[in-house]
Amino acid sequence: MNVAGKKNMVFFGCSFTAGHELADHEILGVTFEECNKMKEKHLRSGKTSSDFDLMLKMKTGLTHQQYVDISSKKTYASKLATKLGLSHTNYAEPGLSVEHSTLKLFDAFYAGKLNPDTDIIFFGLTTPHRYLYFNEMGHALTRVMSHELFFEEDIIHNDYKIMHSYYFAVQNFMNFCIKHSFEFTLQPSVNWKMLYPDIVNPQYELYHKLDKNWQYLSMYKKMLDEFLEHTIDKHVWLSSCYDRTIHERCGFNHPPEIAHDIYSEALYVKIINRQN
Repeated sequence: MNVAGKKNMVFFGCSFTAGHELADHEILGVTFEECNKMKEKHLRSGKTSSDFDLMLKMKTGLTHQQYVDISSKKTYASKLATKLGLSHTNYAEPGLSVEHSTLKLFDAFYAGKLNPDTDIIFFGLTTPHRYLYFNEMGHALTRVMSHELFFEEDIIHNDYKIMHSYYFAVQNFMNFCIKHSFEFTLQPSVNWKMLYPDIVNPQYELYHKLDKNWQYLSMYKKMLDEFLEHTIDKHVWLSSCYDRTIHERCGFNHPPEIAHDIYSEALYVKIINRQN
């Protein structure tokens, strides 16, 4: 990734890149530990992290965009851009699928908000088991699948469909950047081995119902290898950048700000070393 002559880094991704939870304790005027205890109590009552976010915004009077902007300032996205002497724009949101992020890239470009002469595109790749859908009002939303909850629409999104949608979305994102001459990177926000079935290390496997002899599996593995050629460093990701025995995670299990500090510095060093 070449930063020469660029002015702005534009980020896409999920909650890891959006900085979900990073500013919650400061917004509420409590300590980080006190905020985590509030969230633990919140979860025990049967409520979700989305319920907590809504409560926080209602209690403080923050709009959704204000909340997103405050959180974004604490992310690796903001920290990395600052280290490189660039401004940053963050289109990441909690829970977004790669397909949804690709849609946001297209939308921002055709709305005239992105310029290949000045902008660098950074895609924080997230986990596969999410899909894009549109509600009755036509609003784009992402469904994050889980073993605990099941929606009727999940039936058609089996492991085969999920893998297909994931790789085609990333391929479209990459092709779009190449087509429009953007400097870009595809940097996994999670362990890259989690992005496809790993026969050698099954602990990373997310596709539990996938036939290991599926005819398209080798094709998708080759596609992943091509994607990873566009990383800054596939061997470093957000959760790898802090010691959980020393630093407490956020209440809904997101990495704390120290991880964003370390991650941004690791990426910065890699970028600068390549420039030199």
